[in-house]
Amino acid sequence: MRSMNRGPVIALGALGAAVFGGMLAFSQFTGKATPEEAAWRYPGDDLIDANYANGYSSTYATTIDAPAYAVWRLFKQIGADKSGSFSSEFLERVFARLPFFNSYEIQEEFQQPDSMMPGDIAAFDFHGMSMEWADIVPGKYLVQWVDTKNPPMAPGSYAFRFPGMRHFAAAWCFYMVPLNGGRTRLINHWRIGYEPASAAMTALNWVNIELIGGCMTNLQNIYVKRVLEFRKKQQLTGRFMRKALGGGLIPTGTPAGRYDGTPLFDDTYTQWFRYGRRSPAVAEIRPPVTDDPAWPPTGPGTPWAEEVDADYFTGWTEPEFSWEEQIRQKTERTYLPGWGKEE
Repeated sequence: MRSMNRGPVIALGALGAAVFGGMLAFSQFTGKATPEEAAWRYPGDDLIDANYANGYSSTYATTIDAPAYAVWRLFKQIGADKSGSFSSEFLERVFARLPFFNSYEIQEEFQQPDSMMPGDIAAFDFHGMSMEWADIVPGKYLVQWVDTKNPPMAPGSYAFRFPGMRHFAAAWCFYMVPLNGGRTRLINHWRIGYEPASAAMTALNWVNIELIGGCMTNLQNIYVKRVLEFRKKQQLTGRFMRKALGGGLIPTGTPAGRYDGTPLFDDTYTQWFRYGRRSPAVAEIRPPVTDDPAWPPTGPGTPWAEEVDADYFTGWTEPEFSWEEQIRQKTERTYLPGWGKEE
């Protein structure tokens, strides 16, 4: 019998060992909080300890040359539905299949007093794997939390756990400690609890929170530090797209952006979504349309003359949004008659 060629197996094993060793070194020997910081009891730890006797923490930290509020307002935008995870979006999307796309610019819509409130979903994806924002203290700290014993309130969400677990809880917290000289100590802190507290579940949680999670948390701190210290470079994909579709790859002589060739363009990582409200570009041609009494077109010769409801918008105003009405629609599967009509 011909002997098996073990070369590929050995090479694969060596590659796996190298990857594991690199992850172990990066997650366990760089970016960790000091022993004193790791031993500290933080706001939010009580959420785990209320339901579990085996609460376990994993804490990373970095010092950022930026004031505490600058750090806090960036984390106020975290989430798949906002500005991403601020970690490796490549790893988030390719391996975890989470829809994170990092946007490192401060956005007006995410900085309003009600842009983040306790009870809001801290979204990992759009299918429902979620944490819920628990504590939001402006300029000081943010706590997101999930527990299968107290699942998120939002319909469509679920409290995640790993196969083999009966219950699982996690608090992912960001604390800003202001330092002298306009600097900030960022504490990036996980605390988890789980049942059953078996050896297998302990090992699974170490791999998830310390090894994989440690790498992602450490990367997050590195990325955030670069952004807040104005050292973050535009991603290669973004730079290529700007060149390819913005006219830079094959120069046309016609700028594609209003700020082409200026530092404001080159140093802006992603677009400012609501900046145009100040003076919409369309106003250079005509005023934006926000009310049109002539719509819909009615009468002979219009495409819908035989079936248009010419009175639909008579006495109509946009209804105030209501979660109660959303729940009624979901349960009864009907819409209100005359929805938006004056009574």
